[in-house]
Amino acid sequence: MSQSLARSGPADLDKSTIDYAAIADPGHGNSVAGWTGVIIMLLGISVGCVGFTIHNHTIVYISAGIVVLGLIVGMILRAVGLGNKPKKK
Repeated sequence: MSQSLARSGPADLDKSTIDYAAIADPGHGNSVAGWTGVIIMLLGISVGCVGFTIHNHTIVYISAGIVVLGLIVGMILRAVGLGNKPKKK
């Protein structure tokens, strides 16, 4: 590897471009709305896998409905105020 392509260490890091507020609170869905929606969707996917394995189309379609329900519940909880706060620009 050429010397010009390799980093020469932390001395060449421009610290003025780092957004320390985003590092402190990345907001990766750690909210009631995020966790509730994901848990409901995971339950739906698990039920769907069982239905697909035993060749029962009714269970597969019900599980698709459970996944959509999880999405809707997550959006409702976010609208109520239990989701992450929007980032200020």
